[in-house]
Amino acid sequence: MQASVKIMDIDVDMLSNDVFIEKINEYLTDERLEVILFASTELLNYAVQEEEYREVIDRAELVLPGEEALLSAYHADVLEAGDMVVSCKSFGMVLEKLKKEDRTIYILSKGEEDIRLLTGYCKRMQPELKIVGDCSYSEDLDDAAIVNEINSHIPDILLVDLPTGMQEKWIMEHVSLLNAKLCIAIGGVAGLIMAQEKKTPMWIKRLHLDGLYHKLVREQTVKKDFRARIFRKKVVQYNNQIDEKKDDN
Repeated sequence: MQASVKIMDIDVDMLSNDVFIEKINEYLTDERLEVILFASTELLNYAVQEEEYREVIDRAELVLPGEEALLSAYHADVLEAGDMVVSCKSFGMVLEKLKKEDRTIYILSKGEEDIRLLTGYCKRMQPELKIVGDCSYSEDLDDAAIVNEINSHIPDILLVDLPTGMQEKWIMEHVSLLNAKLCIAIGGVAGLIMAQEKKTPMWIKRLHLDGLYHKLVREQTVKKDFRARIFRKKVVQYNNQIDEKKDDN
């Protein structure tokens, strides 16, 4: 199953995890570089405010919900129960289901600690995945040097975790130069992914609060609900503004 929904006039792709996994394996056999964006609420806010940025993300092959808050008006829990892609958790499912063909991945991220956590996550989800290189991005680094470094490894997958806004513009600016088969952008939702890699503090274990820690910190339940409420209000406000403009016309 595959469709799309408009959230604040931005097309967000909706598909089942099975279809998503099939598409990933197809992309990895194609010579053309495809770009997949896991969208955050921040990404949609940027897209609404900047027409140029909206045109940038429209160039991606898939724009998927990276956090459930995006789907606050679409009953994300029901969609998830129907095995639909509703958050960045589907990225882990994709790694698990990669066809075992010596796939390689290169990580471009904000810092060394982020790279370490993402490396651990990728290896845990797919032990046979070979991480051929990584780069801690800095504006002081020359873009051409970064592209050359990535291309020297010829990765199957380029995993990008950069700040929302800059991330998407950087990818689309260099997409024709990158020697990879698939680019997956998780900036904006990487924290939700890497939370699973953070170790439970020893004092939490001593107090036997592991379960509570997992619920509130790793799954970020409270923050998730808060983001969903805030984003739902923004969607309502946006839709009301659109309706008012239509009435004025």
